[in-house]
Amino acid sequence: MLGMGSIAKNEVTEDSKRIIDICRDLVKRSGITNAEFYKKSGMRNNYWHVRLRYEAPLTTSDVEHIASTFGLTSLDIYTRALGSDAARAYEARERQNQITDDLVEPRFEDLPPQELAASRDRNRDMESETPDE
Repeated sequence: MLGMGSIAKNEVTEDSKRIIDICRDLVKRSGITNAEFYKKSGMRNNYWHVRLRYEAPLTTSDVEHIASTFGLTSLDIYTRALGSDAARAYEARERQNQITDDLVEPRFEDLPPQELAASRDRNRDMESETPDE
């Protein structure tokens, strides 16, 4: 943890790498030239390439400038970069909840015969369509 007056490390974490990768992919897929990217984002060639080599992280301001270059918000970039793990965790929880529901709720094949009788009734469709008087 940083104390008062401490200088933060210029560390490139795994999350930083994912953010850089998303930004790199945006530039690559856009088809704009490097010169256009530098001009629109306000970045300089060396600054950008130091980050592409994971030698330094992008700042929040960098991400904001890159995002606006492509009509996005910085939140769009962070969500694309970091949201996938959260989405996978959410899906895993949902699957676990479904498994739990399946264990708790009675299954069709486990119902006693008297409760299955309606499903075998040949008149059930006609009776369900007959209006109540």
